Amino acid sequence: MDNLIQKTFKDIKSLKVQGATDVAIAIMQAISDYSSRIKTNDLSVFKEKIKQAADLLLSARPTEPMAQNGIKAVLSQLKKENKNFILAQDIVQRTAEDFLIMMADAGDLVVKHGEELIKNKENIFTHCHSWLVEQILIKAWQNQKKIKVYNTETRPLFQGRVTARELLAVGIPTTMVVDSSAGFLISHHSGKELMMDKIILGADAILSDGSVINKIGSFTIALVAKQEGVPLYVAANLLKFHDQIEIKIEERSLQELWKEAPDDLKIINFAFDRIPAEYITGGIICEEGIIKPKQAKTLTQKNYQL
Repeated sequence: MDNLIQKTFKDIKSLKVQGATDVAIAIMQAISDYSSRIKTNDLSVFKEKIKQAADLLLSARPTEPMAQNGIKAVLSQLKKENKNFILAQDIVQRTAEDFLIMMADAGDLVVKHGEELIKNKENIFTHCHSWLVEQILIKAWQNQKKIKVYNTETRPLFQGRVTARELLAVGIPTTMVVDSSAGFLISHHSGKELMMDKIILGADAILSDGSVINKIGSFTIALVAKQEGVPLYVAANLLKFHDQIEIKIEERSLQELWKEAPDDLKIINFAFDRIPAEYITGGIICEEGIIKPKQAKTLTQKNYQL
């Protein structure tokens, strides 16, 4: 297999490249670049090599529909070309580029709608690292909204530190809590000064029933938020839509939790969990605005051929 494809796979698998947006970008760029370097003039061989590379790249993170939708678009367009090898190469590169442009345009709209949702002097809670959530918060701060952000450390790989660094870099007052205290912090029991006005989470996948897949810990946060009446929003463009009500939840290596664990100890290391649609009480912040979770399927079908 091509060196770039192998490197991209390893970078995604190891979380050197992480987050749905960055994973999709890396995969689309890799498949486009690879298509220009395949050494064959045989169209059937070219198609097979693209398919093999795509399968390997997607296997690195099975819970990433945006990357899957991008590859699906590439393979669908490629299938239509049955004569010209040069045209086939162009199709892969053009479709990948078009998908990346769609991602960028949708992302800009998500940030716009999310920023408009935030009011001055609000306490906002988030979890893990979402580029879209980060940009929403930064945009709000740049527009003179004096927010305070609370975020989780996000064990076992501490992605919350990425969020904290990026927010602090622009001056946003940011407070981190350990994952296991997130529910208590959100609750009224933590004190009036720590009450959250909004919770904004990212998403790796939006399922057809309106539920959302996000970093492990999101379910518990959403559960407490619903009980406490704190509106919970999910920031995600509709290119993350997965037209099923189930998706494979990635389980990562036990070594991430305990490198020298006793031999007989069993460890479950879920990378993601699921937020039921009814727990997304604020709505999904997407390119269409703030929508109800149940609207995601209809609006995805309206905007995209996925």
